[in-house]
Amino acid sequence: MKKWLTKLRISAALDAGKPLPESLRQQIASDPELERFVHRTQFLDSRLRAPKLADPDLHNDIMRAVRASRRTQSRPSPSFYWLLASGAGAAIAIVCLFITRPRNAPPANVSMDAPITVLEMSEQMPAAMPDAVMAPLSNEWVRVDHDVRKTTEILAASLPFPIQ
Repeated sequence: MKKWLTKLRISAALDAGKPLPESLRQQIASDPELERFVHRTQFLDSRLRAPKLADPDLHNDIMRAVRASRRTQSRPSPSFYWLLASGAGAAIAIVCLFITRPRNAPPANVSMDAPITVLEMSEQMPAAMPDAVMAPLSNEWVRVDHDVRKTTEILAASLPFPIQ
């Protein structure tokens, strides 16, 4: 972390065009990484500040080529737009038909046997439900307890000395 702060101070001093403080010069002299950083930063600064060597007409040539390529780009034909519009119209028509289609009426003769059975069983639910819900869990704990006892017996039998 300390080197990042030092590099930041070096960069700020070079950007401002001021000479480096003595404390920074001492740190740079004692650390090869900071010395490389200063050399790279100064090189980059000199390259970025150097006068442009590019041909001024090059920019105009590039911009002319870009404008020409925009004019030659193909645009979709009007038939494409007609096809797109007809597809959208067909989709809207299908949605409208789906919304307005008649719904099927429920059957007239509905058997009430199932609801009556449920009502009759509701009186037995409070007594039967705890056993039905907890039975699988209780059976699993019995099996786990059996496995633990058998594992303990096997481990105890494999020890060279008896466990009391």
